[in-house]
Amino acid sequence: MTPERRQKVARLKANRFASLIVVLEEVDDPHNLGAILRTCDAVGAGEVQLVYPTKAPRMRELKTKSAASAVKWLTLKKATSIKSCVASLHRRGFKVLVTALSDKGKAQWDWNLKAKVAIVVGNEHRGASEDAIRLADGIITIPMRGMVQSLNVSVATAVVLEEALRQRLWKNTKGA
Repeated sequence: MTPERRQKVARLKANRFASLIVVLEEVDDPHNLGAILRTCDAVGAGEVQLVYPTKAPRMRELKTKSAASAVKWLTLKKATSIKSCVASLHRRGFKVLVTALSDKGKAQWDWNLKAKVAIVVGNEHRGASEDAIRLADGIITIPMRGMVQSLNVSVATAVVLEEALRQRLWKNTKGA
């Protein structure tokens, strides 16, 4: 590795947000998983928790073409239950927000995503589990104005993470 590349890697690692964690609850499509991991890297999420009660993706599966460029830069942790994952995040001082279709949810911009926050996204078919919703400190519901009620999980994750990045950059550039 050239000295310039080493400096770039060190600078980018220093720009990670240790206070922003993404939790993937049984996301099973490799393309969605790859797109989410790339988005996590792009916005500077410090850690990604992979929650799979039965069969977790192996590192080999995470290093698909769509995810390979991001995986090597992310801190990945595996959990076997959403309950243990959320409990661990709470012990570490994180507020846990879950994305879900709910009348009790608030738009992503109505949450303080500058804080120490973990964002849980659910499976492509079922969404977040009832346990994830029950254990979370709040629900993020992305506003929809068309006929469709939900976005693809990777798109929804990107929408929420871009808002987290916007809030964090606003704070840094505007002194708020």
